[in-house]
Amino acid sequence: MTANDVVNALGPYVLVVVLAGLWALTEVIQAFRSDIRRALRSGWSGLLMGINGALALLVFILARLAFPSANPYLLALTAGIGWQALIRTRINLLQPLNPEIGGAVSLSLADLYGRLQRFCWEQTNQGLLSGRIRLLERATRLPVEELEHQVRLFAHASALHPPEQVEAYLEKLRGRGAEERALALAAYLLTQGGYDFLQERLKAMEK
Repeated sequence: MTANDVVNALGPYVLVVVLAGLWALTEVIQAFRSDIRRALRSGWSGLLMGINGALALLVFILARLAFPSANPYLLALTAGIGWQALIRTRINLLQPLNPEIGGAVSLSLADLYGRLQRFCWEQTNQGLLSGRIRLLERATRLPVEELEHQVRLFAHASALHPPEQVEAYLEKLRGRGAEERALALAAYLLTQGGYDFLQERLKAMEK
């Protein structure tokens, strides 16, 4: 068997895993968009991506058994993109003969996957908490005026957060105590700017 034959044989499997991994990567980015780099380094995020790849691979193998003459790359593309539709189906384990007696006993793959996903997200979040709390503690040691200045700089530099919107947010904080305002401003920078952004700004301000 030549190297080209090996590539052709393994290519569809690799394609399935890559597509499923990209799907899971999108989920990680959406869930932890303010701390993407550290979230991706979490083993729990890696576990969820691996499970996504394994499930998509299983769907592909079943599809190949069902349609042996089909183009393997087309099947790989379908499995890699469409396997999420499968986990959203409900499998009836027991269907009563008389519908009036009660409903069918069913298994929801979406519920099982949702529970697994939430568990992985919770574990990932636990791993990120300590670093984020330390960052907020550093930020809240700064004067409130300096934090407000940083929020305004962020608003004017951002292409997605209009300064008028940020000014309205700052106005809402006026009646709060200094400690509460400092925490709210630091949390705003962390959530909207992200972990790396706030860390970089703190290094610049603490010099």
